[in-house]
Amino acid sequence: MGSKGGSGPTESTVTQTNLPEYAEPFYRDLLTRVGYESAVPYTPYGDRRLEYFTPSEQEAMRRFEQLGVSGTPAELDAAGSVAAQIGGGNPYAAAMLESTRRGQEMPSYGYQSMVGQLQPYMSPYQQMVVNREKDEAMRQSEIMGQNIGLQAAGSGSLGGYREAIMQSERQRNLEDQMGDIQTAGSQRAFEQAMAGFESDEARRAAAAQMNMEQARAAASMGQSAFGQLMSADQQRLAAAGLLGDFTMQRQQMEMERLRGMQAAGQIERELMQRGLDIGYSDFLRQQAYPKEQLSFYSSMLQGIPIAPGQVSQAYGITPSMTQQLLGSGIAGVGLYNAFGG
Repeated sequence: MGSKGGSGPTESTVTQTNLPEYAEPFYRDLLTRVGYESAVPYTPYGDRRLEYFTPSEQEAMRRFEQLGVSGTPAELDAAGSVAAQIGGGNPYAAAMLESTRRGQEMPSYGYQSMVGQLQPYMSPYQQMVVNREKDEAMRQSEIMGQNIGLQAAGSGSLGGYREAIMQSERQRNLEDQMGDIQTAGSQRAFEQAMAGFESDEARRAAAAQMNMEQARAAASMGQSAFGQLMSADQQRLAAAGLLGDFTMQRQQMEMERLRGMQAAGQIERELMQRGLDIGYSDFLRQQAYPKEQLSFYSSMLQGIPIAPGQVSQAYGITPSMTQQLLGSGIAGVGLYNAFGG
């Protein structure tokens, strides 16, 4: 609608547009369907959207958790104990080394003769035999003295110089004989004691030699045992190292297997998740399908060249010629003033 004029009578024009009869049903149908679709309530998706962990993934995660809280494996503890024991020293090594030292430092047995060592070998009856021999010598000397006295009495020289010399000679012979008897007895006692002493010394020397040989053998065995012990410790230490390496490799292999199990379960879950995503995408397309059809319908209608009919009607008083001229004059004055008169 438009209006013309100033303070005088006005004129109004009303224009109406009408669709062609062949197009009107389609537009009415479009409006009806749009109203229906706009009134359709929200439809929630009825299926699940997210796929949960597969049994393989759950088992792998459970074993990973057990592996994490299980602590240090028993094999590594055993290997550490062996290494600590060897590092601290074997308790038997000191005894073996002491046995070896004693065997190597034992002195060889030597023959020693000391004063008084023969006394225990002296026979207590030897002096009695000597004394009896002395008594017999004294008895014989006394008999000889009596004979000298009788002879002196017979010759009339009893108590004389000759008798004195003979008695003195007898006494000296007796003393020499007594000394010889004592010396011979002592010699026999010494020889017997020496024989016993040497016999015992020989036995002691043999026993000492045997002990020394046994000690040396023990030292050799101790040294050999010590070497074997050290070798065994080295082998145990190497075995402990291998056990530790094996345990770590086993754990690494276990983790690799669990990762493989987890990856297989993840592939399975992702494939199932794709199925859920496809179902949800289909649901969205189904929900949008009517609206897409309406959009297509509307676009098709808008693409049809429709020329609606128009009817214009004017209402009010038509201006007179004087009013038209007056209006033209006012406009001319305005133009004159605009361009500087």
